[in-house]
Amino acid sequence: MKKFRLPRKTKKKLKQDFYTYPKSERDTYLVAWPYKYEEDYMAYKKGLLRGLKEESKKRLKDERKGDDLRSV
Repeated sequence: MKKFRLPRKTKKKLKQDFYTYPKSERDTYLVAWPYKYEEDYMAYKKGLLRGLKEESKKRLKDERKGDDLRSV
């Protein structure tokens, strides 16, 4: 069986965030390591995984957009 390998820069980029699968019926999240496991990497490429940093950046951006609308 061939070992799963990623280019160094891709691996470094993926290591900087914490990824999870969407919430299950029991309100739990399954952690994923796309830089380590091929199955998780394929889910990342399909857009199934959610990054913690990405989510917090989106939330902050939405909050700032809401503040701009209130100040007008």
